[in-house]
Amino acid sequence: MNKLVLLLIFVFGFGLAFGQDEISDNDLKAYAIANAAVKSIVSSISPMVNDLIAKQEGMTGQRFKELQDTNGDADKLATIEAKDWEIKFLELVNGQIDERKEAAKEIINLMAKYAMGASTYKAIKAGLSNDPTLQARYSEIEAKID
Repeated sequence: MNKLVLLLIFVFGFGLAFGQDEISDNDLKAYAIANAAVKSIVSSISPMVNDLIAKQEGMTGQRFKELQDTNGDADKLATIEAKDWEIKFLELVNGQIDERKEAAKEIINLMAKYAMGASTYKAIKAGLSNDPTLQARYSEIEAKID
């Protein structure tokens, strides 16, 4: 019985040691490209919101923040005396924000699925938080992309 357990541990351990895929520079490049695209989309949200506020007659940044802080709750909107057009504007802007956030998620999902594989994506994400060698390789690749 002990020999069987030792054999299973050896075989399992051997499989783990040699069964893991090495993270290639191409995998890191795909990961960096996906992150650059996400950063680009996310960084476009605030200027887009500011532009919409500036174009909407009667709307200010402060008033929009008050509206947004209600999270669309009807009672809270009534408390701040939100007008119908303000509520519609809030819904429109939040829709635009949600579209951009969804696009960012979709990029990550597509890149993980088609460019590097979900398991490699997860390995890179985990490795970047605790593997200095992987972090250095990634930083070098990321610098070339930005």
